[in-house]
Amino acid sequence: MSPEEISKVFIFSSLNEEELTEIEKIIRIRIYNKGETIFFDTEPYNGFYIVLKGLVKIYKISKDAKEHILHLITPNNSFAEVPLFENSDQILRGEARYPANSMALEDYTEVMKVSAEPFLKIIEKNNKLLLKMLSGFAKRLRSLNQHIEEIALKDVTKRVAGFILSEYSKKPENSYIELSISKNDLASYLGTILETLSRTFRKLHEDLIIEVDGKTIHITDIKGLKKLTL
Repeated sequence: MSPEEISKVFIFSSLNEEELTEIEKIIRIRIYNKGETIFFDTEPYNGFYIVLKGLVKIYKISKDAKEHILHLITPNNSFAEVPLFENSDQILRGEARYPANSMALEDYTEVMKVSAEPFLKIIEKNNKLLLKMLSGFAKRLRSLNQHIEEIALKDVTKRVAGFILSEYSKKPENSYIELSISKNDLASYLGTILETLSRTFRKLHEDLIIEVDGKTIHITDIKGLKKLTL
């Protein structure tokens, strides 16, 4: 990857050419197909990742074997970066582990891996680079907090409506959205179960707000959908 291509990644977007060249030396690119694991939460931590193409889910498995999706990582966004700053001493001693599991949700999902130890050496020499990156991490943390608040404070209908509107805002020229994940994964991400998600879709259909056709959701009443999020 060229420094110009690396600069498109959100957390590296403020770096200058010299700094980008340093990052270029410690990355590697890998392609994963749908369902392939990128790392498990039992594996030694050896770097963080950035999605270049496709989609990745970050998830935990509870003691009762239920899957809980924590994040859906879209292109140019990073994941597994927190341990790098939280447990740097443990990483250098080889004692750190990944805090969750990750899996590709689409075929030909392309990810960039930034190796931990050489990256730590770079930021030790260049504190300005670290400060530039922290703003990107802060925005990511704000997004996570917002998602947790929505699950804790909003009912399922509001969560579903909010998700549809968020996806719609990415391509407002369309009157529909295409789900890039399974409905089971969507239910997990929204903090509910598949049966409840299906009932919610049915109710929104009966209220003439949406129409669901497989993974395509047609929005028939955008104003009504927005009201549900209030």
